[in-house]
Amino acid sequence: MKLFNSRFELALRVMLILKTAGKIAKSKILALDLMSTYGKSCKITNENFHGNNQFNISEVAIRKKLIDQAIAYLRLYELVEELYDSKMGYTYRLTNNGRKVIDQVNDDYSASYQKTLRKAIELTGKKDDVQLFSMLSKQFDAEAR
Repeated sequence: MKLFNSRFELALRVMLILKTAGKIAKSKILALDLMSTYGKSCKITNENFHGNNQFNISEVAIRKKLIDQAIAYLRLYELVEELYDSKMGYTYRLTNNGRKVIDQVNDDYSASYQKTLRKAIELTGKKDDVQLFSMLSKQFDAEAR
């Protein structure tokens, strides 16, 4: 089984995001995950968890696909539920079982990821998708120069 850059790895990070952010849309999960793994690029940490590279914004398409797979996997095992919100569209949140599972994850990576994630949540505020990805694109472009 492939561990890194797999739906399993993304499933764990999706659960960490939902634990911290609560009920959110898939696009926000994607944005928060990118910001949390590339915190230095987004000027919220001193390092990027996935290393420094000038092509980090190009990960959006593949990461979106992996997040779709991760959410399907988590829903299959009833760790995440999908809800419909008339303002936000489809959103996701941890189930009680999902919370029990993710509360057991206690390592340096998850602690650092969650610390960066909290900063990313503050930074994104109530931005819509267009504002979020425009902000990310500008931050990643500035770093590539």
